[in-house]
Amino acid sequence: MATSSSSRETFDDSDTRHDEMHSTIEAWIQDLVDEVDDAVSSEQFKQWLDVQSRFHDYSHRNTLLIKLQCPQATRVAGYRTWQNEFDRHVKEGETAIWIWAPIIAKQCPDCGNSPSYHERRDCEYNETPPDSWEKGLVGFRPAPVFDISQTDGEPLPDLETEARGDADELVPALLGAADTLKVDVEVV
Repeated sequence: MATSSSSRETFDDSDTRHDEMHSTIEAWIQDLVDEVDDAVSSEQFKQWLDVQSRFHDYSHRNTLLIKLQCPQATRVAGYRTWQNEFDRHVKEGETAIWIWAPIIAKQCPDCGNSPSYHERRDCEYNETPPDSWEKGLVGFRPAPVFDISQTDGEPLPDLETEARGDADELVPALLGAADTLKVDVEVV
């Protein structure tokens, strides 16, 4: 990642100080926009987005279940999804992370039950035969998923997120903010 040619600017107390500061900030913003445009259009970013789009977007309840069972989980998918979508395999002996998967089936327009349960209920809706009922959510079932750390196989594309440059003043400020927010930080 390229950085601005000058990381520190000084301005004298002249009449043009405001204009000089404004033009320097504009140049920095343009440098940042150019860098973001380059990153967004890179092949690495496109590959990363393609892989991320194949991961399921879990509900907040399932996200909490995942976090409770595997706090370090980052990328989670089902057993077959790891095999078919990512060419990875769950390691032998790994314990599943259990979530609630929706059950989608045809459901009665009146009582909302599936045909098998509908027949055992007192619902007498008979205007439309069950084969023409709409599909909908009829319940939930437990489903096993696994974190990427529980799998082996083809590596997934990753993004370069390392920052480089002179951060003599920035690091103490960030560490102070992290301390205030009670966030653990490891400087590498």
